[in-house]
Amino acid sequence: MRNHKINATALLLAACCAINTARATESGGDTIGAGAEGFLAGALPPAGLYGVLYYDHYHASRFNDGNGHSSVPGFGLTADVVIPRLVYMSELTVLGGRVGGYALVALPSLNLNVAGTSSSRAGIGDTVVGPMLHWGAGGALQTVAALDLSLPTGRYDKNSALNLGKNYTSVRPIFAVSYLPSNGLEASAKFTYTFNTKNNATDYLSGQLFHFDYSISYAISSAAKLGINGYFIKQTTDDQQYGQEVGSDGFRGQALAIGPAFHYQFSRFGIEVRALKEYAVRNRPAGESLWTKAVFAF
Repeated sequence: MRNHKINATALLLAACCAINTARATESGGDTIGAGAEGFLAGALPPAGLYGVLYYDHYHASRFNDGNGHSSVPGFGLTADVVIPRLVYMSELTVLGGRVGGYALVALPSLNLNVAGTSSSRAGIGDTVVGPMLHWGAGGALQTVAALDLSLPTGRYDKNSALNLGKNYTSVRPIFAVSYLPSNGLEASAKFTYTFNTKNNATDYLSGQLFHFDYSISYAISSAAKLGINGYFIKQTTDDQQYGQEVGSDGFRGQALAIGPAFHYQFSRFGIEVRALKEYAVRNRPAGESLWTKAVFAF
């Protein structure tokens, strides 16, 4: 199909299919993992090998168009995603920062309903690997620079109503910061910018995305924090198919999320829980998510 006014239902179905670790691009989805980070986003542990296990339950009962109106009758999407991640921090320093690296893979279980038709799929999704540098260990101000490389390892079929992978590669520079004054307050943020390659199966180029996770919290004890977490996603360039802008607005996506969060730190194990609701959603599913994150040292 060479018409840049792509069939809306087909496009929106495709939008749901590409959702892996998060949910405007071909699919209205991405591999950013928006909402996954909050507390201590810029603070990394001492040298060693660490395991991180994320779980995200996301449910959306509407797919919004570019004006924020529900645009798909009978729409319902549920995504349950488990994401194991390995993080390694070394003693090596470059440019004054400690060198580290990480790898993760999404394990999504997806269920989609549109106008009385349902489909589901589960399995291995896309893989993300990357290097990072950490500055200010143990200080009040800590920062991280990293580079995600999202690889299309998940199963993909352009004729399927649901896909576990996106079938294209993404490169994502990252900067994270945490401010930890001695009065128990904490402010953290993680900023990313995503560049996508073309999906050759559909000749679809998803637009670039700016995103940040944020957290403001207070320590209610030596081990526990209560706070507000959330994220913001804004697509900055148009989606294109067959070299043409998609729709009248480039199918540019947007979402803002906010909600309560809790963090508890044991001696060698930490756990976080946050419940987030999306607002001001454009060209994406609009819903709520429940994130949990556990970090432990090997």
